[in-house]
Amino acid sequence: MTSRTLSPTAYDKLTATVARDTGDRRTAALWAHAAALARHAHDHGLAPADDRPPGPDGLLKSLESLASCHPALAPLADPAVLPLWEQPLGSGAWAAIEEFWDRHPALEDEHRVDGYALGDAYQLLSEEARKGRALCQTPPWVARLLLRLSLEPAMEEWGPADVRMIDPACGTGHIAVAAFHMVRVPPLRGRGSHPGWGGPQAVERALASVSGVDLDGYAAALTAYRLLACSASVLGVRLDQIPASFPVNVAAADSLLDRTEPLLAAGTYHACVANPPYITPKDPAVRDQVRAAYPQVAAGKYSLALPFTALMLEHLAVPGGFVAQLTANSFMKREFGRRYVTEFLPRFDARWIIDTSGAFIPGHGTPTCILVHRARPPVGDTVTVIRGNRGEPHVPADPARGLVWRAIEDAVDSRLAWDRFRAGADRARRV
Repeated sequence: MTSRTLSPTAYDKLTATVARDTGDRRTAALWAHAAALARHAHDHGLAPADDRPPGPDGLLKSLESLASCHPALAPLADPAVLPLWEQPLGSGAWAAIEEFWDRHPALEDEHRVDGYALGDAYQLLSEEARKGRALCQTPPWVARLLLRLSLEPAMEEWGPADVRMIDPACGTGHIAVAAFHMVRVPPLRGRGSHPGWGGPQAVERALASVSGVDLDGYAAALTAYRLLACSASVLGVRLDQIPASFPVNVAAADSLLDRTEPLLAAGTYHACVANPPYITPKDPAVRDQVRAAYPQVAAGKYSLALPFTALMLEHLAVPGGFVAQLTANSFMKREFGRRYVTEFLPRFDARWIIDTSGAFIPGHGTPTCILVHRARPPVGDTVTVIRGNRGEPHVPADPARGLVWRAIEDAVDSRLAWDRFRAGADRARRV
């Protein structure tokens, strides 16, 4: 059983149990999740040592060992990111953690190491990340659709070897990991293959192409770990056997306000893809800073999703770059979205507007939509809109196969097929 099928209550109880020892829930969640991460590395043969030292001290040694495998993993031994060295854990709390992961492993089976369940587990364990920073992981099937509408056409236009993408609100890396796989093995159109995309060069290029930034230092570290775990799995090596020169473009920073982080350099990315937080900043000082930095969209009690749109379209994307996001649809109905809808968005080339409010997306209680734009003035007068008529009649056993989500994917497939047919016909007429 993986973390995706467990009740959030089970994770909450574990955090509460460990917090009785640590004194606070944040550190408790980090202890519990770091134990799962160390297990993931050990059980999948990624750790540099075959043994997993017992007890809390053993976990700290495992984290130090993992941190030494690659420069991008150094945060796993940084007390500023994981304050475990400063908050020792008693034997009772450790026993609760071990027993929990024995019964409810947050691990994939032996055939895949993507760490999707590991990423979900952090959201479930950390109330502080979930409520304070609105950490909400993008399900893999949603991430794939976002990338099909942004990264995939970017690769067709600029070439898979040159394309660069970023998720400026990457969380634990669901979108970044999906992008890594898409860039490493690009989708084929027609017959043929992409030579050189199956070995070390393919992995290095895919790592260089994908970037992620998040405000949560541990979530960013987990994204880096997952990208390296995927790389190690593809190459059939341990983490410590991946060359230190292989780039892992993940950073902990405030994407909206930090202009010193190199990964947030202007005009860098051909695709910007995100499921940004939908909350209004609780800290008045931060709220005012963001409002001052993004006056074109941050009006009234604004949602953070609107400044993220402005960040991606105005700052991060290259001219003509693709920007895709899953976002709350509240801007369509509330006063804070008026300027965003009437003045900001019309400046850019809208490609897709997809109503996902009727789809069941786990963890997303807020009605959502998907917006896809290009970072350029409008071209033509056509925008593809997929409207929702009805919601799910009941909670689907597999959300990826829910009636509403399948209808959305079918509509996207039909439109993309028509666009390819029309483009092919246009080329044939010009010959």
